[in-house]
Amino acid sequence: MTLEKPKKRGRPAQLLQVAELHGFVEFLLEKDPRTELQNQVIDVLQTGGCNFEMLSEAQQILVKEALKPYREHIKLKLLFDELSILAKPTEYETKFIELFQAYQNKELDLAETNILKTMCTRYYRFKAQQLQLKDLELYLSQIQKKDAREKRKAENHRKFELGGAVLAAFKELGIDISQDTPEQIKNRIQNTKKFHDDVIKSKIYQEVKSYKNGYFERNKLFHQVLEGLNTWKKEGELLSVIEIKKALVKNQE
Repeated sequence: MTLEKPKKRGRPAQLLQVAELHGFVEFLLEKDPRTELQNQVIDVLQTGGCNFEMLSEAQQILVKEALKPYREHIKLKLLFDELSILAKPTEYETKFIELFQAYQNKELDLAETNILKTMCTRYYRFKAQQLQLKDLELYLSQIQKKDAREKRKAENHRKFELGGAVLAAFKELGIDISQDTPEQIKNRIQNTKKFHDDVIKSKIYQEVKSYKNGYFERNKLFHQVLEGLNTWKKEGELLSVIEIKKALVKNQE
């Protein structure tokens, strides 16, 4: 009696559509920079004419692995296209649209991208199971609270960094501000900025500016001109002293 070999059981090998693989290649070609895996997949698919069945087993595994992020992207894109044409999207739908647009512009970090993906999954589940709108609204409120916490955290970190920068600047300038109040330090910075702006607007500085383009070169030349003008005298009196007296008289008028 001849025994027949048992037929292999299990799920048939997954067949990937040629159109999908063409779209996948175009998606990868637009990426900059690309990973080594993505470059390998492009070579494999372009060489094989995007025919999945013609690839070796190792190549098929490679393509399947690289295809996962692309399918996630398509899933997000399809939902975005669906929601974008709604006349009156809900708050949840509006939030998804905003996140996806930021995702397209590469403005999302990893945590925000994961939120976008979760929102997409929950929305499809909501539609499939006909859940109540309050389930989506609850998740949206959790996202909004997290966003607010992240913004406060970022603002506090920014303030800490700026405070450190101000302390470092005064230290490098050799200015002791250990006894100054925050208000006094703020006033000192504002007054310095105002004085700097007044100097730049002066006629002498503007004249110097026509001779030098570089900021630091102009400042050096400006200082040299002021020092030079102070060497000139009129009837035995320095020009700087004459101008000081004129200004004092003018200010008293």
